[in-house]
Amino acid sequence: MDERTKQNDTETTAGHIELPEPIPGFNEFGHIPLEKLHNTRDLGGLPAADGRRIRPAQLLRSGCLHKASEQDIATLLADYRLEGVVDFRTAVERSKEPDPRELMEGVVFYDFPAFSMEAVGITHGASLAQELKALSADSARPHEMVRSLYPKMLLGDEGRESYRSFMDVLLEGNGGAYLWHCTEGKDRAGLAAVIVERALGVPEEFVKRDYLATNLFVRNRAETMLDAVRDKLHLLKGVDADVDSLFYAFSDYYEAAMTAVEKEYGSFSTYLERGLDFGPDKQKALREKYLA
Repeated sequence: MDERTKQNDTETTAGHIELPEPIPGFNEFGHIPLEKLHNTRDLGGLPAADGRRIRPAQLLRSGCLHKASEQDIATLLADYRLEGVVDFRTAVERSKEPDPRELMEGVVFYDFPAFSMEAVGITHGASLAQELKALSADSARPHEMVRSLYPKMLLGDEGRESYRSFMDVLLEGNGGAYLWHCTEGKDRAGLAAVIVERALGVPEEFVKRDYLATNLFVRNRAETMLDAVRDKLHLLKGVDADVDSLFYAFSDYYEAAMTAVEKEYGSFSTYLERGLDFGPDKQKALREKYLA
């Protein structure tokens, strides 16, 4: 049986976090050492099509900008000439933790929610305690529930419209950087990075490693949140694993998405062309803009 089609029957265990192998020439997975935005990374340097690499300071992925310090914002504006920000969160999430738009003059903001609360039943717009209670009440294990979101994000109408619009925005760039984010920078933003990297010809193994690299940078936040809720939720079975499922990236999340795409479209290339209206001509234009 193909490895991608195998089901992961092993229950997620807290503390068993997957860490990626390094990518040659892509130091620290492009991590940008900001004060408050710990999972902000520059795709520049990733090996891509025709022996080229992604240009530095052009394509950035991150978590929510709500907690950015003034220095973080100054760095993004000055060092990266930030041109646009794409937010994949729901309207509820944006209202509770809005991006600091008033401090980022000249930056164009795009709201492209990858799913709705109604579609998935949970959202990071709720408190972590509320999310964990909702997850624990569901018949499925939390890990399975999060994993089930990945095909919905890529194949659902909202997700495809969101990612289609996102890719078209990248083609409009005038030389400055584009940053995209969700809440933690793992799921919705992570899949956006997968789409961009595949369109730019990054080898799939490196795409997957970059997806898992989130785990190198979110540990402190996950552990802090766990400490904050553990006492309140002491009766919840497996609370550590629940938090891990929300904050960390897992290979089976990625594989669930890729398997669903291949089942629906036959290949990721066909998904780009038919699912996102991002065929060879647009891919060529994207590569000319962002590869060197």
